[in-house]
Amino acid sequence: MSLYFGIPILLLAAVLQSVWLENIQVLGGRPDLVLLLAVTWAIIRGANEGAVWGFVGGICCDLLSGGDFGMWTFALTAVGFLAGQSWIHALGPTLIRLALMSALGTLLGHGILLGTMAVLGYSVNVGQSVQTVAGPAALLNFLLSPFAFTFLVWFHKRSQPRWGGTGL
Repeated sequence: MSLYFGIPILLLAAVLQSVWLENIQVLGGRPDLVLLLAVTWAIIRGANEGAVWGFVGGICCDLLSGGDFGMWTFALTAVGFLAGQSWIHALGPTLIRLALMSALGTLLGHGILLGTMAVLGYSVNVGQSVQTVAGPAALLNFLLSPFAFTFLVWFHKRSQPRWGGTGL
């Protein structure tokens, strides 16, 4: 049931990220809304659903980007899967875990994107990319993670099947 509403949420986030946030920069970077949603959903629902949200969100980002198709899908699927692993629970309370995984997941996702670009023959300056894009994005995702968590917990509670009903 979560993908019935999850797909529109991820598509809207990808459109906002591609169109509106493209022109807004803080410290040289911008938040990665789709990555933040995939990480948050993985923290709430686990690795499998985090990977699914990362996959769907990655497809949305790939459709809206000018790059090679599949780079965002690969990166966000991996990040969503890793963020939902059970050993992540040892990192502390949920909000601390979420904030850490948002920042680390952003760095990992950008690292996967840079690695994929290098393999595909693009000229990649890792140091500059981390300093001007990935680092600021990780900081912004870290700061925005409580807001994403609040929204997705609300969504999570409404997407659960109800006792005695069909869950629709």
